[in-house]
Amino acid sequence: MRIAAIILLLAGAARAGGNDLQLWRLGHPDPLPCTLCDGSPGDSAEPGSPGAQARFHRMASTLGLAFAPAFQEPAATTGQAGFEVGLGSSQAFLRIGAEAWPTVDTQSGAAPPSVLILPSVAVRKGLGGSFELGAAFQWLTNSQMMAVSANVRWAVVEGLESVPDVALRVWGTRVIGAQDLDLTMAGADALVSRSFGVAGMMKVQPYGSVGLALINAESAAVDFKPGVEDPARPGIDDQIFHRVKLLDNRFWRAGAGARLLVGSVVVGVEGAVAWGTNAVQEGPGVAMNFVRLWSLAGRFGASF
Repeated sequence: MRIAAIILLLAGAARAGGNDLQLWRLGHPDPLPCTLCDGSPGDSAEPGSPGAQARFHRMASTLGLAFAPAFQEPAATTGQAGFEVGLGSSQAFLRIGAEAWPTVDTQSGAAPPSVLILPSVAVRKGLGGSFELGAAFQWLTNSQMMAVSANVRWAVVEGLESVPDVALRVWGTRVIGAQDLDLTMAGADALVSRSFGVAGMMKVQPYGSVGLALINAESAAVDFKPGVEDPARPGIDDQIFHRVKLLDNRFWRAGAGARLLVGSVVVGVEGAVAWGTNAVQEGPGVAMNFVRLWSLAGRFGASF
């Protein structure tokens, strides 16, 4: 109940703002049957906007990687009776052109923000047998966009003094509140960590991880002429972007960090990078997009 109350409180802080999307600013990928689209007689067709699909692909991939959950945990599970909860924040450092970042603040013309800030609430619960479930809730500040994540972890090796702990994890994330955009991410990673006692009062847990992130992006029907309307054909200026398919949009992710445990209190910090080159859409001779995103995350919580 306490976790639910925290999530509802933090969710209430998110509201429409400068980081909310306006996909029509990317341009329409296919020709429209009109140019003015206001019902004027003799209105001619308008060709597709060059590079519109590439801009959509780059924007969706960058936003998806920003919302992909930080690792921020050791390879060892909490154990069958264990439970951990934490408040955190991820900072994603953007490298993207204004024309591919169509938010209220940029208007596809001004410079995008240098950093996206994503506060979060995360919980993890051991199941026994070296298995563990985890969940996280994130939101993008100055926007209505939020994300819910879930993961399953299996500690292949844990609790041995002579070797590090090793675990495998699979995860999935769904973004909600993104206007006209359906964004889903999934992935898997391997984690290695070690726990060191310090002065008999605390533990230091350095860790590293590497894995794969997959991003699926689809758009709803976007009104590409929002300032006008043809009363006789109100949807004539609507169009969707081509789907960015999950299995065809793959990125490597790697991270390293450390946690400090003092009693039941947990403090951690982590740096990570994600990168990949993928086709904008299916077909021969298609353009390729390279996307890379650096991030820094921290967490403060309690382990029981």
